[in-house]
Formats: sequence, structure tokens, C-alpha cells
Amino acid sequence: MIEWKYVSPLKVGTEVEMLELKYFNPIPADLKKCIKQNNGGMPSPSKFDLGKKKDMVFGGLLSFNKGDDDSIYDFIGEFETADKTRLAMFPFGLDPFGNFFCIKDNKVVFLDHESNDIYPVANTFTEFLEALHA
Repeated sequence: MIEWKYVSPLKVGTEVEMLELKYFNPIPADLKKCIKQNNGGMPSPSKFDLGKKKDMVFGGLLSFNKGDDDSIYDFIGEFETADKTRLAMFPFGLDPFGNFFCIKDNKVVFLDHESNDIYPVANTFTEFLEALHA
């Protein structure tokens, strides 16, 4: 079972839906529910395996509150398409090194911010959470 630490309650309550509407990007229901309950939180356990790379760390969810540390609003511009109407992928979390966890084609992917390489992590957000271990 996952315990979430350092949760920052949503200030308005509709932040996730506002981003969905702005970018015409539906967010998977399991991720949306987790954000609403654990906004900006850090999970424990937090390690996961990515192929041969073992014990990588999911640092936590981005915050959907403007002004919070690690707010989605600090990074969202990096994921906008050229016309700024859609997102190439939806960022939802970070690792301790500034790499992103995103939803791309409804799957969880890991984006290495230095190389821009994208690695598949899980078929669903729920599957990703279930793979977290100590």
C-alpha cells in the first residue's frame, strides 16, 4: 500500500479539468483521482524498475497549484505543441534528478530531460503505482 507524504491540497479543486480543457488532453481517470487526493505528494514506497535499470525513484507528483514548488505550471510550456493548443505528452511527476514522468498515448513514460529519450514504464498509471517497491 502506498503512503503519500507532503501532499498539497488543491486550492481550487478544478485545476486538473482546467488543464484538460485548455489543451484538449484527457487525463486518465486513475491519474486524475490520484492527483486530486495526493497533489504534489511523494509516494512511499517510491522505487521502480525500468528494464535493466533497477531501483529508480519516482520523486512524486507535480503540484497543480500555481506557486507551489514543482508546480506543473513551471514545466507545462516545455510540453506544448507548436500551436500551444495541445500537449505532446502530459507531465505528472518528477524524479529526484529533474526527469519527468508523463502520459503519452495513455501510457506512463519516463522522459530523460538531458537526452530527451522517452522510455515506456507502464501501460496505465495504476500499473505504474502497483510496480512501486521499497
